[in-house]
Amino acid sequence: MIYNFLGNSDMNVSKLGYGSWALGKTGWKNVNQDEAIKTFEKSIELGINFIDTAPIYGFGKSEMIIGDITKSIRKNLYIASKTGLEWSDTGRVIHNLSRDFILSDIEKSLKRLKTDYIDLYQIHWPYEGFNLKEVLNTLNELKKNKIIKYIGVSNFKINLLKNAYDIIPICSIQNQFNILQNNDINDIIPFCTNKNIGFIAYSPLAQGLLSGCFDKNYTLSKNDIRRFNPLFHNKNIYNEINKIEKPILQTSINYLLNNNVSVILISMTKEKHLIENINILNKKKV
Repeated sequence: MIYNFLGNSDMNVSKLGYGSWALGKTGWKNVNQDEAIKTFEKSIELGINFIDTAPIYGFGKSEMIIGDITKSIRKNLYIASKTGLEWSDTGRVIHNLSRDFILSDIEKSLKRLKTDYIDLYQIHWPYEGFNLKEVLNTLNELKKNKIIKYIGVSNFKINLLKNAYDIIPICSIQNQFNILQNNDINDIIPFCTNKNIGFIAYSPLAQGLLSGCFDKNYTLSKNDIRRFNPLFHNKNIYNEINKIEKPILQTSINYLLNNNVSVILISMTKEKHLIENINILNKKKV
């Protein structure tokens, strides 16, 4: 496994991170949760030490599974979670980055994760009208109280990232980034490189489109979260994918490694996919 320090932190994280959205199952109809849990356990055994989750993943289920599995080895791992999305009993999700919600949200995350601190705590999604300074000051207070170690952001555009950086030190940004969706290559990644901010790439395989497991005949079920991904509704997407050098999976991972990505965050629910990703990573000199 390859390791590097995440931004300006002392966290020496695995280049391949474990994305746990599918571990919570909700929105991922074809995931076998028992198999996914075993794959998660195997990923730790094989050296992955950076685990990314969020309360919204499975409505708390992802954090609970991670807490159960990692409680005895907590000090050997870096756990990242997020705040800013809340849900009702009916599953309705709304944005909320108020101070009161953040303080309540992190208490629930700590309980589910069975830990007394979170290594990297991230703003999950910005939204119009939220108070960036108040949010960052709240997170900085949590940091001073040693409830969180580092502060990160997610789904930020360049101007918002710059504004955040001017308020307090930002450890990392987590954005969607892959060979098909790579707008950040022109502004955010150079800014992160210059300011020593870690760049965490989520959806590095475009929710499976770059894994080699899909073709134009694939149909989404009504409960599949990927129905919200515009790539899956682009009739020409497979023409674009076919232009990528084969094997597509290897080319897609190498693309990330060549573009100053700190962590490649992949949701791996099958051991064979975990092994395949690790083997590709280990073959690449970075």
